[in-house]
Amino acid sequence: MNILNQYIKSAPSPQKALDIFKGEWSSKLPDSLAKLEAGSARLFEDPRIEWCASQIGGFTNKSILELGPLEAGHTYMMESLGAQSIISIEANTRAYLKCLIVKELLQLNRTRFLCGNFVEYLQTNTKRFDICIA
Repeated sequence: MNILNQYIKSAPSPQKALDIFKGEWSSKLPDSLAKLEAGSARLFEDPRIEWCASQIGGFTNKSILELGPLEAGHTYMMESLGAQSIISIEANTRAYLKCLIVKELLQLNRTRFLCGNFVEYLQTNTKRFDICIA
């Protein structure tokens, strides 16, 4: 059965949302969601993002273009570190839907996820960003 054709018969829960992609998550969720089952990669606490922030003077009040967010781990970190706004573009439809689940679970209110090819976006976009992360 296609994951988008299933009906849930029990009460809503964060785990039910994650279970749409059960067994497919790469990322371990942040501590606030540690009781939920997902993946094991520590992309929500990636030292590379912290290093990047230290090299560029932080993300506070910056507009960010993120290319290929996978499961929104780095997105979460940048928003938590004060990013003013994030446009995050994901071409893989399953990864895009996972990002939307994470956005809802972690209330990423300053992030907008777009589904599509970032090369095409870059060729037509006129908006300027302070930072681009890929």
